[in-house]
Amino acid sequence: MSPVIKIALIQFQPKALSPEENFQYASAEIRNAASQGAHIAVLPEYHLTGWFPAEPGFIASCTESAAAGYLEKYQDLARDLNIHIVPGTIITPVPISGSSSPVTELHNIAHFIDASTGQIIHSYQKRNLWHPERGILTAATGPSPHTAFDVSVRISSSDGAGPEMIKIRIGMLICWDLAFPLATRSLVSQGAILVIIPSYWHISQAYADLEHPAVQNINPLSEATFLNSVIVARAFENTAAMVLVNAMGESQVALPLLGQLPGSKLGIDEVGTRIVDVDLGVLHVAEECYKLRLDMRNDAGGVEEGQGEGERYGTGFAE
Repeated sequence: MSPVIKIALIQFQPKALSPEENFQYASAEIRNAASQGAHIAVLPEYHLTGWFPAEPGFIASCTESAAAGYLEKYQDLARDLNIHIVPGTIITPVPISGSSSPVTELHNIAHFIDASTGQIIHSYQKRNLWHPERGILTAATGPSPHTAFDVSVRISSSDGAGPEMIKIRIGMLICWDLAFPLATRSLVSQGAILVIIPSYWHISQAYADLEHPAVQNINPLSEATFLNSVIVARAFENTAAMVLVNAMGESQVALPLLGQLPGSKLGIDEVGTRIVDVDLGVLHVAEECYKLRLDMRNDAGGVEEGQGEGERYGTGFAE
């Protein structure tokens, strides 16, 4: 029997500058997901404050949220419920290195919290900022900010003898990172087979009419088309499971061979939680069919521009 992991996609639009109310909703949904056997719970980007940079109190609210201990509360929740948690993203003020004055940068960070210990086992700062974020947030820098990491998941055993522990390699991106193929490929080059993407991607026509009226004349649903297309493309071209949780809708899981996993998608502006069974065995079959990871690993033509000669692709599967 193929290993199957249960992932809770928790989709909701955060209330503006209301971190406590948003946390209460999110934590209740995580508890419900854990009671249904979910192994991993994922929240949207900006889930504590929303993205409201024009509001006078926005930056202050982000700073106060980071200092209020919500991340620690999620750590306690993960340990108490024995569920891995990706608490969307949390905007975190970081002192500027070498500055003599108390000036900080704002980093948009996604964390992966371990189920058994409640420890943060990986953090990722957003690399590719959407245009309105620039000037407010600071992007991750450096040659390779995308790092894959190992996570242990306790699943039902294939022989019915009881639960067994499996280890999977995971990577994280944030929202607009998804538009850049090399971001996903960087994680796959390190053996990631599951990529988690918290997002705050505007989908609704009202927003698009306001910000991009010319786009609406071409396709009122262009953003939904973009997301639905690119998440499936990344799954196929990397032989990876892609998990998107977007505040504004279209949250879903995509797999090679299957595309958008049936029953996984939440609609535009829908509020709720979808617990999705992700069969990792599909990745094995896809790799046997396409041998993409094998070619990436062994063929010189599979080394992408900017990738070091010694940096090779793993298959992500047991040899």
